[in-house]
Amino acid sequence: MRLFIYLLCISCLSLGVARAQTSVSVGPRLGGNLASATFHTLDQASGAGTNYSYARSALAGYQVGVAATIGRGHWAVQPAVVFTQKGVKQQASEVASFSGVDYREELRVSSRVHYLELPLNVVYGFGADGDGVQLFAGPYLAVGVGGQARFTVEASSNDPARPFNYSESGSQAFAFGNTFDEPDPNGAATVPVEARARRFDAGINAGVGYRHGPFQVQLGYGLGLVNAQPDYPAGYHEPNATGYHRTAQLTATYYFPLAGR
Repeated sequence: MRLFIYLLCISCLSLGVARAQTSVSVGPRLGGNLASATFHTLDQASGAGTNYSYARSALAGYQVGVAATIGRGHWAVQPAVVFTQKGVKQQASEVASFSGVDYREELRVSSRVHYLELPLNVVYGFGADGDGVQLFAGPYLAVGVGGQARFTVEASSNDPARPFNYSESGSQAFAFGNTFDEPDPNGAATVPVEARARRFDAGINAGVGYRHGPFQVQLGYGLGLVNAQPDYPAGYHEPNATGYHRTAQLTATYYFPLAGR
């Protein structure tokens, strides 16, 4: 009888240790983004009762990469490396009148910036071994690797002496730098829009998810904490603007076990 109880205790202890073992899995991640950004200076100017208006909207993009999960029980750490698209759609217009002559200018820009991002999330799963509903949060670091801005400029005047109606559309590759007066390898001075952003971004991701076996889906929000807007050249007539990335993300990951699960 004592031997039976001893073996039973050893079996229970072994089962507990096995269930508490650290599991390691790696797999591909694929997802979509709904990206936008905040520009406080432009918002304030648009709401100042002037003849200038500004609006922005979200831009759809995607992300693809590789993620890992290192877990024990309900908790897991999930680092990843993903190629992700951020950006924003913007529209600005200005109307002026002088001596009965009206001038109008409108600019529409769709900016899509590409980043190589490294998120590091801490995940809590409510089910056994971290399965079921999950909560996650963690920091991310990102480096800009490319992108493109598509623009349309329209301007018109009803001046009887010199009426005009001008329109131009095109695209411009993104350059990265801390100021607008740095040399631009894309020659942006030749087009109405200078597509430029700071090279590095960082922030916090948080959200909810669900995992069943090797499959995991997560819905999160990325809050950029680093100003992505470069500074204006010295002596520019307006103060420097600020812009921060905001990204809603829906991702799916399939994990292949390496150890423990």
